[in-house]
Amino acid sequence: MPKTTKKATTEETPFELVIEEKERKPAVFREVYPIQEPYVYAAIVKDPETQKTRYEIIEPTLTREEEERLKEIKGILMEEIDVNLKDIETKQKAEQYLKEKAKQVINKYHIKVPSESIDKLLYYLTRDFIGYGKIDPLMKDHLIEDISADGVNIPVYVWHRTYESLPTNIVFKDEAELNSFIVRLAYLAGKNISIASPILDATLPDGSRVQLTYGNEVTRRGSTFTIRRFRVDPLTISDLIAFNTLSSEMAAYLWYIIENRASVLVAGGIAAGKTTMLNCLSMFIKPEMKIVSVEDTQELNLPHENWIPSVVREGFGYDNKSTITLFDLLKAAVRQRPDYIIVGEIRGEEAYTLFQAMATGHLGMCTIHAESVEAVINRLESEPMNIPKPLIAMIDLIMVMTRTEVEGKPARRTLTATEVLGLNPKTGEIMTEEVFRWKAKKDEFEFLGHSSLLEEHMKKMDLSEEDVRKELQRRKTVLEWMVKKGIRRYTEVANVIREYYANPTRVFKKARMELK
Repeated sequence: MPKTTKKATTEETPFELVIEEKERKPAVFREVYPIQEPYVYAAIVKDPETQKTRYEIIEPTLTREEEERLKEIKGILMEEIDVNLKDIETKQKAEQYLKEKAKQVINKYHIKVPSESIDKLLYYLTRDFIGYGKIDPLMKDHLIEDISADGVNIPVYVWHRTYESLPTNIVFKDEAELNSFIVRLAYLAGKNISIASPILDATLPDGSRVQLTYGNEVTRRGSTFTIRRFRVDPLTISDLIAFNTLSSEMAAYLWYIIENRASVLVAGGIAAGKTTMLNCLSMFIKPEMKIVSVEDTQELNLPHENWIPSVVREGFGYDNKSTITLFDLLKAAVRQRPDYIIVGEIRGEEAYTLFQAMATGHLGMCTIHAESVEAVINRLESEPMNIPKPLIAMIDLIMVMTRTEVEGKPARRTLTATEVLGLNPKTGEIMTEEVFRWKAKKDEFEFLGHSSLLEEHMKKMDLSEEDVRKELQRRKTVLEWMVKKGIRRYTEVANVIREYYANPTRVFKKARMELK
């Protein structure tokens, strides 16, 4: 270990200070995975000194000469490209056009580029002209849910599906660079942002929602952006069972009650997995049913053909008269005669409209910020929702999700599945019955022995308890088979559910045979 010696004196005797300089331990790579082979990889890195984890993008390294050539080619391309790359039919065709144009520029202007550098330069040109620039790798990482920049010289942060909030090695180093990037994001979303109008909510071409601020008048550390990624390949019920977010027994119960027209409310805190659960439950809706979904930001991704996805719209101009709210969309949804109305999140006057719709025979699903069944009921009764107890009783089931840690790792769990039984005739209070509960100590789910929804269905359809038990077991077998076989993509899961509705015996027999 190196030592530094410093001489020091007192009035009486000289002495030496020996200071040992600690050698910094190398970072530990917890995980490395490809994003765009062979050019881009993501690394989850832990600093042994601080014990903090960060997310690092690994891209091709450019020499100083390659950086100069890249800058030169970029400048010429900005002058010579005579089409709007956004308007080219597909992204693949736009990339092909850009690469051909870049090669023409290299030849035309006799720019010296070694053959081994061509692919690297084309990668960066494509990233910056067609992609999202510095954050393009983040936008391509299917494990990233949110991306945010809080200002100049501050690391861009991501919300990772496995590791949650992480700083990255991407930094905007000056105001001009960050401001330019904010303007580009607004352009890609087909909008404008400026000092005069410094706040913008918009949707990017891939469906991701972006919130932008420009300059330092409204955000004192400089321009900012937050991107909520749209999941083309959302998590499915197979994933949630594999992650132990819920048990296969609970999933079979949910599948059965949703098939038999249950309205479900999913509650939980921030990042508890509410919308993911809502999307998974929506896939249990029968294929022939008409669905209208209403969201602030499109996050639901359903395989149903008869589905109308709708999202709010920000207004134009100073008076925002053209704003379309959740309330507006819900009023329109009721007139479209859907079987199911799905609301991404209720928090205001739109909640009353949803519950009124359920009271008139529509089925509903939604999420709400609340961390217990009691908190859900209190929020629904209070301002600004003001939903009367008789309407609250229209909900059949309340699920509560939580974000927690299991064996030191972040995890989502379903705390409870609780049925709403109606109003107590004596007290007028909402009556509930817990059907499933998460046992934190053992990290397992317990069925509490009784379900009024199942009992009601048995009476209505003249079924025995054994009939229902066998049906739930069949669905549990099918779900466990999907998990074991890796059937997890939402189109694959939807096909299995669709096939089960068409021929349950055949699907069950296949699942049982392949599980043995």
